[in-house]
Amino acid sequence: MTKQITFIILTFLLFSCKGKNGNEYQSVDINSQLKEVTNYQELNDYQNANKLLKTLINENPNNAELYFRLAHSRTISNPNLFEIMNLLEECLKRDSLNYKALYLKSQGLMFMGDFKRALDTEKRILENYPDSFVLKADIASTLLFNGDFEKANEFSESILPESQNIYEKERLIRVQIYANYFLDKIEDVKIGKDKLQQLGFETDYLQKLIDSKELKFEDFAVGKNVGNKPCSLNELNTMFPKKS
Repeated sequence: MTKQITFIILTFLLFSCKGKNGNEYQSVDINSQLKEVTNYQELNDYQNANKLLKTLINENPNNAELYFRLAHSRTISNPNLFEIMNLLEECLKRDSLNYKALYLKSQGLMFMGDFKRALDTEKRILENYPDSFVLKADIASTLLFNGDFEKANEFSESILPESQNIYEKERLIRVQIYANYFLDKIEDVKIGKDKLQQLGFETDYLQKLIDSKELKFEDFAVGKNVGNKPCSLNELNTMFPKKS
């Protein structure tokens, strides 16, 4: 959080204590109002939540967290990708290390079909949260959408032992299935299909895919096929705890 105010030395000496206390009061006030935002959201009242966030931004235009909170809120209610991405940029201008905002940005880039920039953003976050399985799984998917089939295969295989449940395993196996499909390794696609069957997942559509061989990468690698669901605020806070 920064303030673009410059004092001459004498003024700073005279009012520095007052300024510090003012900042503390302001922080407490913003935090209390953010709790009110959360209360609105828990009641599914995003109209009032967003209205309050916009008011807070007008009153505190240099507070990066407010831009992030409004961007996140808009991912859940009446999402407008252009507005969301602009809000995230405003957040990151003020706090380039807001990893929750960076993560939402990577998701937005995926929906825009800008897989290269999404991958670069995800890798940047991973450098700071190297134990995040969700982030690693996202990278595996992004490698696939970016056309890096061999890398998608290798990376998803390398993190499979870290998966904690069948749904995480399913996601990585699907990455491998589609990577092998576009590499024309149909026997490996069949192996992946068998793995999903063993986990209890429906695979009829995969058999149709194998039989028809009609799916083209240019039709597959589009933002609408990404399929990521918005993360809750609690999920993001858990994924990306503040660095001390």
